[in-house]
Amino acid sequence: MKKIKFIPGLILMLVFTTISCVNNNETPPPVKEFVAGEIVTVQQVKALYDDQMAITDYTKRFPVEITSDWALHGIITASDKKDGNLYKEAYIQDATGGLRLLFESTSGLYIGDSVTVNVKGLFIGDYGNFWQVGGEPYYDSGGSIRVSGMNMDKYILKTSINNQTHPDTITINQAKSAAYLGKLVALKNVQFADDALLHTYADIVSNPPASVNLNLMDCNKNQIIVRTSGYASFAGDIVSDKKGSVTGIVTIFSSDYQLVLRDFKEVKLTAERCTPGIPDLGAPVETISQNFSSFSNNAEILITGWQNVPQAGTRTWQAKYYSGNTYAQATGYGSNLSSMICWLITQPVTISTQKVLSFQTEKAYWTHTGTHVPFEVFYSTNYTGKNLVTATWIPINATIAGKADADNIFIDSGTINLPVESGKSCVIAFKYTGSSTESTSYRIDNVVISAAK
Repeated sequence: MKKIKFIPGLILMLVFTTISCVNNNETPPPVKEFVAGEIVTVQQVKALYDDQMAITDYTKRFPVEITSDWALHGIITASDKKDGNLYKEAYIQDATGGLRLLFESTSGLYIGDSVTVNVKGLFIGDYGNFWQVGGEPYYDSGGSIRVSGMNMDKYILKTSINNQTHPDTITINQAKSAAYLGKLVALKNVQFADDALLHTYADIVSNPPASVNLNLMDCNKNQIIVRTSGYASFAGDIVSDKKGSVTGIVTIFSSDYQLVLRDFKEVKLTAERCTPGIPDLGAPVETISQNFSSFSNNAEILITGWQNVPQAGTRTWQAKYYSGNTYAQATGYGSNLSSMICWLITQPVTISTQKVLSFQTEKAYWTHTGTHVPFEVFYSTNYTGKNLVTATWIPINATIAGKADADNIFIDSGTINLPVESGKSCVIAFKYTGSSTESTSYRIDNVVISAAK
């Protein structure tokens, strides 16, 4: 009987406990429906900051709060969900332009998301003259005022996903204009500049990894910066020495226009690169004999089949006439260049039999310091006329005018056997390295390649 009386009490206690767990006196938060404000354009939002952007001293600018019940409707053209080149940010674009959105954490937005952004209560500011929209302003460690990240869930509604994004196909010169700031663009027939080749896209050796600027150029030498984060998935990749197309977002920092890569797969460089303003190498010949006597004083050395290539700076080898003799000269004197590198490269020579090289060098006004060398001579069997930096250059051991030698006296190189396999061809390169401070003048004359006797 005691057992029978206990069972109903146990049941009542279990029922009470179950009810108490379900009804714990907590009211679930109401589901707040996303109600879009008045749809305006990216350009209208940017215009709110025009007065601040007009202040040339950026330290005196202050982010502007967006008080109107406005909303942006556009497509995400780049985000922090792809390749790691962006961090807590995304780019939105509509028909009038694009701008950067900042977030308090990783955004959750993907390329091709169509979104509505309620911008009321957010702030528009700039970083390096480029617009960005985010939360409450704050002072960074350098004392500059910045826009903080926003809460994505509070301000943004995805309306669809996997939409196609369509870059504008433009030139580098067009990209370097306010009309394309914040927009997705594709640059055709471009290549990384020579000084970027053999480098990685960013510095992954530093601790922490560091962002790097590399110059992208077209075949007319027009350039734009490609900036890559040290945390990008492709930061350690070697820059391609080919030509092709590159897609990204046009931004600006101070007065420097930049291209931000959004997807490394859109760096499509597969074609043979161009050498702006540099003629192609000629066909291989059996012998060479050049004394530069056909050139007038101060003329650029331009010989059919040869190349005169300015790798750094704009100066090239020039003809100089003195005391009845004409020769080729390279010098950093009066150049105002922090770096000057120029190459004079011969037409290819066929090594059908053993060939020998001879030439003369002369120096003047030695200013190079330490172990810095103003003049070197190389040969290459794989230089195509377009791959200056990535070709294999092998030093030639020759007698060359040095610091201890008298100025303005030509010195014979001696007769040098070219160590090239029979049946191949090679070029000879005379390389000058200097600057406006290390400005030693170097001269070459009587370059001869002939069959060994």
